[in-house]
Amino acid sequence: MLMLRSPFSDSNVLDHFLDEITGSVQFPYWRNADHNSFNFSDNIGEIVNDESKFSVQLDVSHFKPEDLKIELDGRELKIEGIQEKKSEHGYSKRSFSKMILLPEDVDLTSVKSAISNEGKLQIEAPKKTNSSRSIPINFVAKH
Repeated sequence: MLMLRSPFSDSNVLDHFLDEITGSVQFPYWRNADHNSFNFSDNIGEIVNDESKFSVQLDVSHFKPEDLKIELDGRELKIEGIQEKKSEHGYSKRSFSKMILLPEDVDLTSVKSAISNEGKLQIEAPKKTNSSRSIPINFVAKH
């Protein structure tokens, strides 16, 4: 009886075989790169949603204030940043876009924004004041 032996039955043979194949392959430079460094403005910073206000903070330190745009459409708050650079060596562009749905009890007419020297964009709005109130019942005597 003839028994054939697979070259892959021994894990050392398989490891050696794969090492030989992959050892000659040149992987792209970005394979081992820290891709998080390219994800600027990917995370929304601190969010406050309490009984008095709603606020959100974003790190936009890679952008000048004139590269930013904030729009409010109903309760949808849209924040965009676009930066373009042209030089004799080429062209580069970086951008981000965020959409935040504001809570129903936010006063949409009072939304404001500010940017710090460190590039932190703060957007906040007070909550609507409760327009309901108790109305006392006065007793009127008949004359």
